[in-house]
Amino acid sequence: MKYLLFNQDGFAKKFPLNRSHIKLGRDESNDLLIDDDFISRRHVDIYVKQNSILVQDAGSVNGFFVNNERKEKAEIKIGESFGAGNVTFTLKKGDAGEFSISEKYRPEFVKEAKKKDAAAAGRSLTTRSIQTVSSEIEESMFRWDLRFANFEEFTSYLSSKLCQVPFFGTLFLVEKGEAGKSANIRFSVNGNNQALDRLKKILAKHPEIFQERLYLADRAFCSEPLHLNNKIDALVYLLEKGRESSKKSIKSFLLSLSRGIEMMDKLIEEKKHLAAKKVDKKHIETDIITESEKMKDLIRQARKIAASDIFILIQGESGTGKELFARLIHRCSKRDREKFVALNCAAIPEDLLESELFGYEKGAFTGAYNPKKGKLELASGGTLVLDEIGDMPLSLQTKLLRAIQEHEFYRLGSLTPTKVDLRIISITNRNLEKLIKKDMFREDLYYRLVHRVLTIPPLRDRKEDILPLINYFTNKFCRSMDRSINGYSVKTFEALVDCDWNGNVRQLENEISSIVNLTDDGETVDFDILSEKIKDHYERKEKKEKKEQPDVLPRVFNRKPGREEITEVLKSHNWNKSKAAQALNMTYHGLHKKMKKMGITPPHA
Repeated sequence: MKYLLFNQDGFAKKFPLNRSHIKLGRDESNDLLIDDDFISRRHVDIYVKQNSILVQDAGSVNGFFVNNERKEKAEIKIGESFGAGNVTFTLKKGDAGEFSISEKYRPEFVKEAKKKDAAAAGRSLTTRSIQTVSSEIEESMFRWDLRFANFEEFTSYLSSKLCQVPFFGTLFLVEKGEAGKSANIRFSVNGNNQALDRLKKILAKHPEIFQERLYLADRAFCSEPLHLNNKIDALVYLLEKGRESSKKSIKSFLLSLSRGIEMMDKLIEEKKHLAAKKVDKKHIETDIITESEKMKDLIRQARKIAASDIFILIQGESGTGKELFARLIHRCSKRDREKFVALNCAAIPEDLLESELFGYEKGAFTGAYNPKKGKLELASGGTLVLDEIGDMPLSLQTKLLRAIQEHEFYRLGSLTPTKVDLRIISITNRNLEKLIKKDMFREDLYYRLVHRVLTIPPLRDRKEDILPLINYFTNKFCRSMDRSINGYSVKTFEALVDCDWNGNVRQLENEISSIVNLTDDGETVDFDILSEKIKDHYERKEKKEKKEQPDVLPRVFNRKPGREEITEVLKSHNWNKSKAAQALNMTYHGLHKKMKKMGITPPHA
């Protein structure tokens, strides 16, 4: 018989699929009742087939997911899973009469739970057994919502539970401590002076305890080390006198507890990491390589804009890194857990662009054999990037405007509207305001899409970024091609730095890629390796400078040149650092360091 395997209330459970139609939801009228805040009263309908099930959304608020993608309807085969709320359901096949949880799907430290009857709640604490308390502790440790904020909170809960067991004995969680110093007790249950004296004697007599997982009375019985971040190196249990008969159950409990503590430690650390990541969202690293103050200011603006859901237009020449800014905004926003979906409006033919944007139903047109979600639907809850928005046809602009206004749209061939939660970032290298005057772009759509504008300057207007970009791309391609180069010759480096880079960062990236590819391993990049375009530009500029500038004789300094002298020489050589370095009897890199140290910058920077 087929069954659904899932976890609920901290325990793995099975639900037999013994009828053709099963209703799943939070209301008591359902066949499979799941008490979860994210499950609707009637969440999904399950139709049982021979070797699979068909799961269909019953109009739920949060829907169900297959492979992290929300579905309206999905076929689930044996061994496959779907998620609803905080629960994951896996379709399995097994013996119809056997519905106990197999070891494969049950954590080692979790025993199969039995529902507590109402009378158990009013039971006297003095009659509670170690098995009962153990089961409650295990259930708390296995909760998916991780109720404990930190390890101290967990140990406090653990202490309160264990104190309810009569004649439990004494449990110590011990840290080894620094060399030459006594051990530290991080936590204890039923500890007293006598137990502490006994613990000290045991630690002095048996230093091997810290290589063991547990220590029961005066003998170790498990030789697996604890792997904890909270510096608990050993669990030491002192058995109460006259309770030798309890040794077996105590041993079983402590083995389970040690595994649970390890799991608890990892989950709490993971929770701290996720919380820290959330707090530090404003400081997320960016892939934008820059030394330019203009660019740094734009990055700061992008981080601020990301906090809200306003629509943004990013404009600038091709290759300036506009999509990198769009990705930064998405990663710094509250939508970062959802999808980042990009659509290039210029790369797709007009007759296909509508179906890419809105999606279509089965049979909507010839070749539509299966329904398909459009980019608007895929990006709902996340970020949609419309690249080259200025090339979107006017007919499609009207439909997009309506979808933004109404927060819903119709797939091609559908009579049912699809609701969406949109945040759109538009990208263009064209002037949309000029397109509006030429009636090539709708003015009302412009004001719907553009709440704020980020204009990315071309690379020629931020020359200080060329050097770090050369270094970044050189290292990147050397790693990817598994080779090393021994730097650049002075002339080559000067040609790269002085280039106007009309293709911006993309042109520079392609140039460095070809340089690394054509340079032999361990060799220096020579001027001849450069593309003809870069070489021609450099040689034309060099000839022009020779005609315009008279020859300047190198100056001889009796002492190290100061800021004014270095600036004077640089001006006389039209800020050509290579020639100025020769005149100053310095290396190119030495001059570059001096300029950086003294704050000397060219006028164009």
